[in-house]
Amino acid sequence: MSIPLLPHNPDWFRQADLLIDDLGHLLGARALRLDHVGSTAVPGLIAKPKLHIDVTLASGFSPAALSNDLLLYGYHDLGARFREDEVQMTRPAGPGPRSKERENHELIIAHRLCLCASDCPSPDKRRQFRDALRGDASLAGRYAALKRDLALMAGSTPDWEIYNTGKTSFIEGVLSGEGMRLIQR
Repeated sequence: MSIPLLPHNPDWFRQADLLIDDLGHLLGARALRLDHVGSTAVPGLIAKPKLHIDVTLASGFSPAALSNDLLLYGYHDLGARFREDEVQMTRPAGPGPRSKERENHELIIAHRLCLCASDCPSPDKRRQFRDALRGDASLAGRYAALKRDLALMAGSTPDWEIYNTGKTSFIEGVLSGEGMRLIQR
């Protein structure tokens, strides 16, 4: 099975809003902010059908400790620690974490949570990249083309390392302000 890149689905925004609402109630004061980031957060951009939500924690709350709490709600710790101040978790498609408390038991697509300490720079960078793509259709188009090429290079049994690391220089270029040069190439 190759990496599934689907046309943008406007319903991803609604599902992200439902999920953010659920997580906001669940986490309460432990979360400073929750943000829908990643390709599903950019109108018109192809994406894997998986939401990406950043959770910036209030000062004094540990991403690792909070990840243990979220295991009870069907989340899985991915185990990879790219940074000490961030824990990545995933959850398959299914009812939102608070569906038992609501009459509406709507299903939410699979999603990734990045639990970030209050001073972690990653959420700011992901919002900056998302906003750059939202603000420049040509830049978003170049990113979509790169994603398509990398998905093909990753093969039918996906080599996720090829796909993920192949996007790094593009993302770093946008974050460093080189986005305009990427468009003109």
